[in-house]
Amino acid sequence: MKALQSIGIIVVILLFIVLVVVASTGLIKIPLITPVFGFDKAPDLGVKTDTENFNNMLLRENVILTDPVSNYCLTCEITYSNSGPMDITVSSTELSSYLQATNNEKGPLKDIQVKLGDANQAELAAYADLREFGYDFSGPVYSAGQIEKDGSNRLRLDITRAKVGLVPVPKDYAEKGEKALEDEINDQLASMPGLRIDSLSIDDGSLRFVGNFPKQASAK
Repeated sequence: MKALQSIGIIVVILLFIVLVVVASTGLIKIPLITPVFGFDKAPDLGVKTDTENFNNMLLRENVILTDPVSNYCLTCEITYSNSGPMDITVSSTELSSYLQATNNEKGPLKDIQVKLGDANQAELAAYADLREFGYDFSGPVYSAGQIEKDGSNRLRLDITRAKVGLVPVPKDYAEKGEKALEDEINDQLASMPGLRIDSLSIDDGSLRFVGNFPKQASAK
């Protein structure tokens, strides 16, 4: 399931720190004003989530998580095994439910929503809190772009929009972040034994993966 996690990562968060200059970013807390305008929570893409959707997806795909679900956050150490054929179609609701179930307790990204579109397009939104990593950053983040297969175990990203709060991220920062994120995702995918991406597509609000993928995961 790490491929689904990787798709849910919000882009260039560490490079956004330079934009912490106005209250509209949500990073400077101004009493009354910040909560009224919603800058103290994740952007809402209109994707509904619930634990039942997450559990049903695991059962349907026969995926086994050997440890508590909160141990599978984006920054958690996860070991994968039992690779085998997988043809999985995931909705925006299922993917967002998965990312919230695994990240809301321990991960740096809370209330993650992924809105899948057409032609491999997707939007991602979350509330990021990087203070435990030594960065004075907490606030809403948003990105949109295209995700495509780039070989048997690699993905290619094309970020078209990115914002922190209401502030658009400058193009040069977005491009640097896009490359850094793409490299990080592909390093993670390369570490998965037996992974093979035959096809990866996003259409009609769903993501479809066909190939070989580990069906068991353990986390510390």
